[in-house]
Amino acid sequence: MQNKKKTLLRIVLYLILAYVPVYILGFVFSDKKGGLTSTFAGNTLMLYPAIAVFITRIVTKEGFRDAYLGFGKRDSGKYYAAAVIYPVVLPFVSGLILHLFVVKNGSLSESMIANDGVPAISSLLLSITSGFALAIHGFGEEFGWRAYLTPKLEELMPTPAAIVVTGVIWALWHGPFLAYGYDFGRDYDFFPYGGFIAMIVMCIFWSAILTWLTKRTNSVYPAALCHMLADTVLTPNLMLFVYNSDGEPFELRTNEYWRDIISVFPMIIVCGTAAMILLCKKKKELVGHN
Repeated sequence: MQNKKKTLLRIVLYLILAYVPVYILGFVFSDKKGGLTSTFAGNTLMLYPAIAVFITRIVTKEGFRDAYLGFGKRDSGKYYAAAVIYPVVLPFVSGLILHLFVVKNGSLSESMIANDGVPAISSLLLSITSGFALAIHGFGEEFGWRAYLTPKLEELMPTPAAIVVTGVIWALWHGPFLAYGYDFGRDYDFFPYGGFIAMIVMCIFWSAILTWLTKRTNSVYPAALCHMLADTVLTPNLMLFVYNSDGEPFELRTNEYWRDIISVFPMIIVCGTAAMILLCKKKKELVGHN
């Protein structure tokens, strides 16, 4: 019971430290459109979860044992590969779904991805390079959410529940930006609540994927890399499917909010569900061996 109280105290302290600066900076420097007017705020927001972990571990005298700071187990290479391949494939699967179910007039063969050649390849390579270059920002979040919060929650509840709770907390951490239309825009009937709901759903399944990478490698870096690559690769390359070769957007059957949900969410949900199943299966195997 005493250990659970300590764990709960650490979780509360961590969340206060992770949330407060983001909410202050997010509202004070908001441009009211989902962006920020401060370069400093924009460049540091993703680092606060990691800063919160360092402060919490030091203040509570927990230390940094089991902090997932190593580069992984002996067979971690395939998980690093998965961390790169998944976010690179995501916009292309999403683009195909977009043209199957969302684009009203026009075909995949008329899109920029099919006609731009070298510029399209350059966009992909540039976004991948940016993801690697900005990986420290991915570390900032993943060292907090996957390497600290989820393991702490697992001391209080089963792994699937810990992943879901982390996903909800992670989604709400984006609150100041969702309130002004970040990620899902403003052009839908139930703004901004729909953005919060969509972000919660997305973050729960993303949480499963990133937790799977973290647990399989015992390292925070694959999840950090995957997270940052998704941030830099998805949008610019998905847009190559949204516009035709003349630079004009295709006519869609719905608005941008549902465009993104219908096209992007399926792969995230399928892979997140698979990751959750694999995590539960592995835990059962470990329990069986014990």
